[in-house]
Amino acid sequence: MLSLFMKKEDITNQKNNIISAINNGRLAQAFKQLRSMSQLLMTWETTDKINGLEESYRYMLDYALKGVKDPSRPKLYRNMVQQMLQALDSLERHALTNEVSTLYFNTLRYINISKQESITTLLRQYEKLLTDYMSTGANLTPESPKSKENILNRESLERDIFNRLWIYFPLASEDYEALSSVFSSNRFYNPFKQFVISGLLLGLFEYYDPKRINLLIEAYQSGDDNISPVACIALVLALYQYRNRDLDEETISRVKLLSDNINWHNDLRDAFLELVRARDTERITRTMQEEVVPEIIKMRPDITRQFGNIESLDDENIDMDFNPEWQEMLEKSGVAEKMRQLFEIQMEGGDVFMSTFSHLKTYPFFNDISNWFMPFHSDRSELLRIDPEMADIIGVLESSPVFCNSDKFSFALSIEHIPSSQRELIKNQFNAQVESLLDMQRSSLDKELKTRKAIMNRYVQDLYRFFKLFRRKTEFKDPFITDLNLVTIPILRDEFNDIENLKTIAEFYFKYRYYQDSLNLFKAIENLSCPDIQLFEKMGFCLEKLGDYTEALRYYEQAELLNANSLWTLKHIASIHQQLRAPNKSLEYYKRILEKEPADSIRTNLAIGNCYLELEQFSEALKFFYKVNYLDNNSNRANRQLAWCHMMLKEFDKAKSIYNNIISKSPVPVDYLNMGHLALAMSDENNALNYYKLFITQGGLTIDDFANNLQKDAKSLEKIDIDTSIIPLIVDAVSYATC
Repeated sequence: MLSLFMKKEDITNQKNNIISAINNGRLAQAFKQLRSMSQLLMTWETTDKINGLEESYRYMLDYALKGVKDPSRPKLYRNMVQQMLQALDSLERHALTNEVSTLYFNTLRYINISKQESITTLLRQYEKLLTDYMSTGANLTPESPKSKENILNRESLERDIFNRLWIYFPLASEDYEALSSVFSSNRFYNPFKQFVISGLLLGLFEYYDPKRINLLIEAYQSGDDNISPVACIALVLALYQYRNRDLDEETISRVKLLSDNINWHNDLRDAFLELVRARDTERITRTMQEEVVPEIIKMRPDITRQFGNIESLDDENIDMDFNPEWQEMLEKSGVAEKMRQLFEIQMEGGDVFMSTFSHLKTYPFFNDISNWFMPFHSDRSELLRIDPEMADIIGVLESSPVFCNSDKFSFALSIEHIPSSQRELIKNQFNAQVESLLDMQRSSLDKELKTRKAIMNRYVQDLYRFFKLFRRKTEFKDPFITDLNLVTIPILRDEFNDIENLKTIAEFYFKYRYYQDSLNLFKAIENLSCPDIQLFEKMGFCLEKLGDYTEALRYYEQAELLNANSLWTLKHIASIHQQLRAPNKSLEYYKRILEKEPADSIRTNLAIGNCYLELEQFSEALKFFYKVNYLDNNSNRANRQLAWCHMMLKEFDKAKSIYNNIISKSPVPVDYLNMGHLALAMSDENNALNYYKLFITQGGLTIDDFANNLQKDAKSLEKIDIDTSIIPLIVDAVSYATC
């Protein structure tokens, strides 16, 4: 066994070394390492295959060195590399089979020691079961013994088929043909076809298999509006997974031919947007869990006190129209605004239900990996136990386009745990909410396009829940922890050379604040289009948010060349100059802004004052700071700057008066530090020590922090005639005083 010679880490290192040799064109070295690994594993069939490949490679080398022209050589070389990589995957899989206890290898070992039926055989049994049911059991009630038996048999077969779709590698030619017929036949219902797509995708997340890729392409080309969107998502995820791998010629050719499909261009764009949208799920969930729900819980005692016990009210008595104070309470708390934002996100396709249903994935149903990918339908054995009175909800769930399949199962399975006294209330509220959401959706986008997009949206949500919530999720390659930028897939790159597509996706990234991703696409647009002011502004904004102020300034200045009167651009240029510690340039721009804005602009006057302050032109700075306080209804907004300027101008009494006012109202630690400086300048050493002590205690600082702050202010202290040579003495004096 390999375990006598290699650990899992050794296997991984060996695989990486072989891949590196292949990528660097060192096929002779790769063949040697592959053969050594195969012989060690005693996989003689694979060893023979490797030897055959190497012999073909030697012939290719011989012909090339003799100067024989062969236009098919690049294609032969690429296919040879593909076969080497597939042999490597097979060797790694064989080596890990008895070494690793992940669910994948546990399932593989179980299948290996049990009856190893082919996917083809299982599909025949499944088709026969469906045929028998339609001919003899269609009129039976779901509760009848015959019907229950059929359902259990069907579920067992579905589970076996899924596990083999996931586990079998590489896919046998016979199984490929049988699966191809699933997508071209109307003998299999659509939920099962979607189920098959998910099994193929999960298998591709383990190992690259061109047959699986081609089956996803066939599923997309089936022309079924319910299947094509799902296949599109699965296909782009698989291609993204292997974006750094050279694909075989057949796969490349078939993917490129998809451009002839009338829906491909739009579907690819929509798939991209849905995958980007999924990245926002974590933020939405965090908003729900950390902001909305805690605030509502905090409000509960007030609501109960004013309106009584809500749980005791029936649905006819709960009507927001009759409780304006309740709505007012929500508005004041900020919860109403958050909920409005979440509702808008939901109507755009955002995943607002993740936080709600994430706690309902602990039912035994979700222990079986295949159930995470099973489209929701009412004739499931787990749903037969539900109270018949709640059967209406199951019917609504089945037809509802609002929830993804995983959440539908969560909701359905939770019904039997609802107290019987509350079931009618829950049913009525659920039906009303679903109908409201359906009305909103029906009144929006074009029906056909929305249907395809909605199917993609829900399928992505199903995938997201599996990779984030499955009990053994750490054993799987989670695509949602990556940036999922489909532009980085070489085979799809030409599809995104269309400016309109790039703009749509870039703006989507920009809206959700993925500034690096949007910047990358904006740069691609820049290379394909004429100079555009909005493009330069947004690129500058992205760079500013990413902290690259020099590059941000370059794009803002390009935007300024196209429109020198844009206040937005001028303000950002002025702000960037401040960040780059160029107060002279910043001042120049703020003065230009003040000429275009009303003279009573508080923010601009304050910014100009700060520029003069940084330039140490304290008299000029004072004019603008006093103006700010006057314009802001004597708010004392600029008091700290005023006090500092007066101190630097040695107008100590004025500075002291302002600092006393600040300290009497809302002081911060640095106010005590500056008051200490002022006391020193006024030869009031005792008060200086007291203020310095307050700076340390109020700021939770150490004596070293204090010493560093004094040193930073040393040049300013010299300007007001304080002998900075006594700084070490002051530090020690404060140190003794704080002991």
